[in-house]
Amino acid sequence: MRSRKIALCLFVLSMTASVLGQGGDRGTAEATIKGKKVSITYGRPSLKGRDILSMAQPGAIWRLGKDQATEITTAGVLVIGDKKLDAGKYSLWAKKTGNDSWLLLFHPKTGIWGAPELKEGFVAETALKIEKAANSEELLTIKLAENKGKAGIKIQWGTAVMSGWFDVQ
Repeated sequence: MRSRKIALCLFVLSMTASVLGQGGDRGTAEATIKGKKVSITYGRPSLKGRDILSMAQPGAIWRLGKDQATEITTAGVLVIGDKKLDAGKYSLWAKKTGNDSWLLLFHPKTGIWGAPELKEGFVAETALKIEKAANSEELLTIKLAENKGKAGIKIQWGTAVMSGWFDVQ
């Protein structure tokens, strides 16, 4: 009986450690823009000495993270260029359009896991500005911030920083 209790305790501890370990691989970015909450959940891959963003070829579409595709949830209408996206949830993708240019893409399909990446059906896109940071982020990091009533997104992996803006109504 005692050995069964010990085995059960070890099983529970290993499952708890497994779940906690998985949680560490996910990140969240949140901001309130014009009184509307916007949040992004994403997988946080590690560089492991690679320079993934520069290795990507123009035309490549990336699910912007690892495992489950990155998702943005908004309580307000998102305005990206001339497109208006209803409040709700969208998956976020990045498309390399040139050696130093990327687009942030919004897709209505969510709950996407792993590969292959989506190639069509995007409902909005915005250009991302590329810069080089002084510091390096081993894990993919996404930040949201409010600036003059607009939402600013900053995506950093290694020393590469992609940033862009969209409006929330």
